[in-house]
Amino acid sequence: MHVAVNVSPSQFANPAFSATVMSALAGSQLPAERLELEITESVYLNDDVGTDAIFARLKGIGVRLALDDFGTGYSSLGYLKTATFDKIKIDQSFVRGAAIKGSRNSAIIKAIVSMAEALGMDTTAEGAETRDELDLIRQLGCSHVQGYVYGLPMPATDVRAQQRASGTMIVAEGYRSSRAPRRTMLRSVAIHHDGHVYTGRMRNLSANGAMIEGLWHVPVGTSLAIKMSEHQFVNAIVRWSSENRVGVEFAGSVEWTRPLPALRSQTG
Repeated sequence: MHVAVNVSPSQFANPAFSATVMSALAGSQLPAERLELEITESVYLNDDVGTDAIFARLKGIGVRLALDDFGTGYSSLGYLKTATFDKIKIDQSFVRGAAIKGSRNSAIIKAIVSMAEALGMDTTAEGAETRDELDLIRQLGCSHVQGYVYGLPMPATDVRAQQRASGTMIVAEGYRSSRAPRRTMLRSVAIHHDGHVYTGRMRNLSANGAMIEGLWHVPVGTSLAIKMSEHQFVNAIVRWSSENRVGVEFAGSVEWTRPLPALRSQTG
């Protein structure tokens, strides 16, 4: 097991930092190869010569170095030619929502993993909160996962107690799936199906679907055309149905950047 410690750019830039690390290792009796220092890309905005020297000293000690929050900071790949990181940590902004239909995040994660593998580096996906995100991360080849899907942060005493009880194996306990951000509303909409027009009340709306009240016992798989405004219809399919409520998935992702205009008339 490794002990990971976040290091700020100002700490890393201190010429005495490597001596501080050696002192901490000696005091704790932790083998150097079990210490993993996490630094961000912003350290390369400073003096490259000094940064490279500190980097080399730490690697000489045997400490592992991880590039934290990759893809959100300096975002230049030039330093990877000389900075031999042991691990790249993929920022949580790419992980959260990656399993949602239409998200580009999975392609970005896959590209980072491929690059890391070519450079001989491990990868950690940060911020995994749901089990569908966890499944996707595994499919894309990430070697490590970090996030609430495995539990919240806890005191060291609780960690030791958990390890004594069940070893180092931890079971994912997060929610099954993630979903796109939803807007809560109460809005009447006209719903067209098989030559008939019905009136429903839309409760929740996202880019990928909605929840509608007022339609009783609609079979799953039913195709609907929802009149969102005077000049906008959205095709949708019923994905679940319970009494007078249905959940529909839109035929394509729809961005609701402005409040929906009111309908002038309804028929039902």
